Amino acid sequence: MQRIKPNFFFIPLIAIITASAVSYFVNTGSLWQKAINLPDWAPSNSVMATVWTIILVLSSFSILIIWNKYSYEKEFGKIISLFVVNALLIVGWNVLFFSHQLMIFAFFQSVLLVIDLIFLVLLIRRFSPLAAYLLFPYSAFVIFAAILTFNVWMIN
Repeated sequence: MQRIKPNFFFIPLIAIITASAVSYFVNTGSLWQKAINLPDWAPSNSVMATVWTIILVLSSFSILIIWNKYSYEKEFGKIISLFVVNALLIVGWNVLFFSHQLMIFAFFQSVLLVIDLIFLVLLIRRFSPLAAYLLFPYSAFVIFAAILTFNVWMIN
């Protein structure tokens, strides 16, 4: 009988912790968010929550593929570091935008997130095209979120 690897527990746990932190900071700024101007094309909070849930699940699968098949590779440490930076940038964006209402800094944080994702996808693609493809919806949505953040900043 094959033993379940600890990363099958820890990676989803880290995704849940990241999502919980994001949710906390979104909730701290919910009243403020209702008071600001949003573009007509801004998705509702329920759509955003659904999209982020899907993104975190796909990202978890991507990490699991890399961790289980390529953890011996020289670039493995860089890949995991980029995933960690990515999680910190996501939480940081929510702190800047919702908790501190610093839209300009949140926008620049979203640009950093896009850059991190580009490096991550390019690095992962060399080992597992599937793991890289799993990050495409995430990449597309982060670009959309950066554009949305910029627009919110401009109209407020």
